[in-house]
Amino acid sequence: MSVQYGGAVKRLAAFGWDYLLIAGYIVLLALVSSIVWLGLLGRAPGAAEGQPWLYDLLSFATLVLPVILYFALQEASPAQATWGKRRAGLRVVSSSGGRLSTGRSLLRSGVKFLPWQIAHTCLFHIPGWPAAPEDPPAWVTGGFMLVFVLAGIYLAGLVMSREHRTAYDWIAGSHVVLDVSSAGPTSPSRVSPRPD
Repeated sequence: MSVQYGGAVKRLAAFGWDYLLIAGYIVLLALVSSIVWLGLLGRAPGAAEGQPWLYDLLSFATLVLPVILYFALQEASPAQATWGKRRAGLRVVSSSGGRLSTGRSLLRSGVKFLPWQIAHTCLFHIPGWPAAPEDPPAWVTGGFMLVFVLAGIYLAGLVMSREHRTAYDWIAGSHVVLDVSSAGPTSPSRVSPRPD
């Protein structure tokens, strides 16, 4: 019996569920950072203060990295899925059908969220952002264009490939499959090995 790959609709639904957790974390992070900046430092943060790389690093450490770790560690766990993927009945497997290693899972999640990090970096390097943004440097405009290109490549793979594999699935040697582990011992649970 052949494996059943997670389709685009299920994968997008799973990310939607996970995004609820991410959004909750963002709200909590915004509240804590507002208390720190306004309460302890007596001023609002701003990347226009001449230290955009510092704000970019802070954003990566407090927002992007925790999200990458959430996805990577959950998908490399025995459950092989984030909370959203579990709700959607999906799990992440290696090309041989087994559990994805932590290293490959980190690679997968890092590439997956690379456009998000590039967008943050570009935002922080817009002069005057966020209060009074000015025309961005050419490399920032190019960075935003790269974000849209990568997002388009990811979406095209998800929708157009037979196995619904994104670029980060190919890079990490992973597949997203329907979780049929509770359906019985005769249900497909492994992906046929294939060269990546």
